[in-house]
Amino acid sequence: MKRDWTTRSGLMVIGLILVVVNIIGITLFARVDLTDDGVYSLSDASIKLVENLEDPVTIKAYFTADLPAPYGTNRRFLKDKLDDYRAYGGNNFQYQFIDPAEDESAEQEAQRLRIPPVQIQVIERDNVQLKSAYMGVAIEYGGEREVIPVVEDLSTLEYDITSGLRRLTRDELPVVGFLEGHGEPSVFQEMGTLRQALARNYDVRSISISDAGISPRPEALLVVAPTDTIPDEHLKAIDNYVMDGGRLALFLNRVTADLRQGQASALSTGFETLLDAYGIGLRNDLVMDVQSSPVTVQQQSGFFNIARQIEYPFLPIATRFSGDNIMVSRLREVVFHFVSSIDTSSVAAGISVEPLVYSSPRSDTQEDFFFIQPMMEQRPDYSGGPYTLAAAYTGTFPSAFDAANESRPTRMVVAGDGDFINESILGRVPGNIEFALNAVDWLVQEDDLLAIRAKKIEPRALDDVPEKRRPWIKYSNLFGPLLIILVVGLVRWRRRGNREFVVVGGRD
Repeated sequence: MKRDWTTRSGLMVIGLILVVVNIIGITLFARVDLTDDGVYSLSDASIKLVENLEDPVTIKAYFTADLPAPYGTNRRFLKDKLDDYRAYGGNNFQYQFIDPAEDESAEQEAQRLRIPPVQIQVIERDNVQLKSAYMGVAIEYGGEREVIPVVEDLSTLEYDITSGLRRLTRDELPVVGFLEGHGEPSVFQEMGTLRQALARNYDVRSISISDAGISPRPEALLVVAPTDTIPDEHLKAIDNYVMDGGRLALFLNRVTADLRQGQASALSTGFETLLDAYGIGLRNDLVMDVQSSPVTVQQQSGFFNIARQIEYPFLPIATRFSGDNIMVSRLREVVFHFVSSIDTSSVAAGISVEPLVYSSPRSDTQEDFFFIQPMMEQRPDYSGGPYTLAAAYTGTFPSAFDAANESRPTRMVVAGDGDFINESILGRVPGNIEFALNAVDWLVQEDDLLAIRAKKIEPRALDDVPEKRRPWIKYSNLFGPLLIILVVGLVRWRRRGNREFVVVGGRD
C-alpha cells in the first residue's frame, strides 16, 4: 500500500524530525565550507586561539543598523564570523552589536575608541544622499583593547580579528628588524604601509650593527636595497646571525637605475661575499618583460609636447607564482622596479631552493651594457623567459668567513629588487605589500597567519580557452539546454505512450 505523506500522521512525523534536527543544531556546531580557501569558516589558527583563551574576550561591534548594500552584507558577514568564534570560544568569547545612531553615549564611546563615522551613499526617494555610518569593532581582553576602525575588506576580517586577539594575549611580540646604516630606505618613511601591517603581529624595529654585532637579535632581519659599501665587520655580523639560525629576507638591487636620466650601472655593496658563499645566484642583469607597467613620456607634436603612456619593460608585472608555496600561491600580481634574475642552479650543498616568482615567457635580460630609455615603438618580441625573480632557500648555510662553520637550519627569501616595497618609488602596490608580509610570516614560521591572509573573497577567473574551442563552447551554451529539454521530453513522451499501450492491451 502506498504511504500518503499528506496525512496527519505523516505531517506529525515530519514535524518531529524537524524538531530533532533543530535540537541537534543547537547543541552541536558544524559547518560545511565548499570554497577553496575556506573563506566562510575559521582557520585552525583562529580556532586554536579562541579555544585556549584564559580570560573572557568581549567584542563590541559599533555598526549602524539597516545599512544598504553592500554595507548590510558586511554586517551579516561580521555577525556570522563572530558566531563562529563564539562557537569555539564558548563562554570566553562574547560579542554585541551597538548602533551609535540610537544612543548618544554609544556614539561618544565609539569616537573615544577612534572608530570614525564613514560617509556612504544611500538612495532614498530616488535621490542619492550621503549618510554617516559606523562600521567598527573593538576587541577587549584583560583590560587591554584593540580596534578595527572600519570593517571594509571582508577578505581580511578574520585576519584582523585574530591578529588583534594575538596581540592582546601574547606577552611580547616577535621582533622583525630592518637593517639600516648602508643607504637603505627607512621602514618608517618609505615603507609606511608595510610597517603598519607588520605591526599587527610583530615588533618592527630599525636594526644597526655595532661592535657587539646585531642587537637586539630579531626573529627575522630584512636587508632592503643597500646602496653604500657594507664594511667587512658588518658582513661578519650578518654571517654570524645566519650561523646562529637567524632568518634573512634579502631584497637587493644588483643594478642601480635612474629612469629620468636613462642610465643604469652595476651596483656592488660587498654583500656579494655572502651571496657567493651561500650559493645565491643573484645575477648582474635587468629583466625586460612584455607584461609590464606603463610610464609617461613626452612626445613632440608640432609645437606641442604631448604626454603619452607606453609599456615600459623594465617595470615587469609578475603573475606567475609557485603553486606549492603558500607564501605566493594566492598572489595575483607583483610589480617590480628594475629587477634582476636569480640563478637557482648554483646553490650550496645542504640548501634547497624553491623559485617563488617568475617573469612571463615573453621576457629577456640585459647584461653588461644597459639601455633603459623608454622607446616609442611596438612591443618587442621577447622570448627568453620565464626568469626567476624571487626564491626561497632552506637548510644549513656555510659560513662566508669560516669554511669549517655551518649554520643551524634556517630560512631565507631573496628577491632581485630592493625597491618593490619602497612606496616613494612605486607607491602602494597591494600585491607587493602582501608578498613582503607573507615572506616575513614564512621566515618567522607563522604559517597559521599565512593561511589566514591567503584567503580571498573575489570572483574566480575563468581559465583561458584556446581560440579553436571557443565556438564549440559558445554554441553548446546556446543550444545545449534546448537539446537537453528536447531529449527529456521525447523520453517522457515515449514512456507515457508505452504505458498507455500496456493499459489498453490489458483491457483487451
